[in-house]
Amino acid sequence: SDNTAIFGVVAASPAARKHVVTTTIEHPAVLNACERLEQLGVAVTYVPVGSAGVVDPDDLRRALRPETALVSVMHANNEIGTLQPVEEIGAICREAGVPLHVDAVQSCGKIPVRAPQLGADLLALSGHKLYGPKGVGVLWMRKGTRCAKLLYGGRHERDRRPGTENVPGIHGLGLAAAIATESLEPEAARL
Repeated sequence: SDNTAIFGVVAASPAARKHVVTTTIEHPAVLNACERLEQLGVAVTYVPVGSAGVVDPDDLRRALRPETALVSVMHANNEIGTLQPVEEIGAICREAGVPLHVDAVQSCGKIPVRAPQLGADLLALSGHKLYGPKGVGVLWMRKGTRCAKLLYGGRHERDRRPGTENVPGIHGLGLAAAIATESLEPEAARL
């Protein structure tokens, strides 16, 4: 999901020169994708976080350029658990006309997550983090978000990828998400 969001949005950007903004504490799924973009000639700005592990939205705002094609910020950090101010970052991105990708793999199923309320244009989650099947994920996209397909050979998932869909895995992830949503409060108290 992260790869599709990052590479797809950058590829769909009409700008001749492209730029991506992310943070220094992203999961390797995002950091490694950004490193590959740099190898392909895309400029990437890595915004640092403060001593509490939270990015300052003003630092992120200052990192934006006219050619910025995407901002990618995780919702909850996978190592220290900090929550990023994604709603404020979403408002900054919306004002600048830049799509926001939110890696919500660590937060989905643990806290309430609503992509539109966060200001996300793309939001990624993973089944196994919800106690669902491994190898199944979700990339939610706001209607109208430009995202080029990366793989060719079929017309599945609104013409975004080839291959037969993993229906049992998708169903399992849906069930896991429903169970996680129903048990957010008791599970938070237990933890």
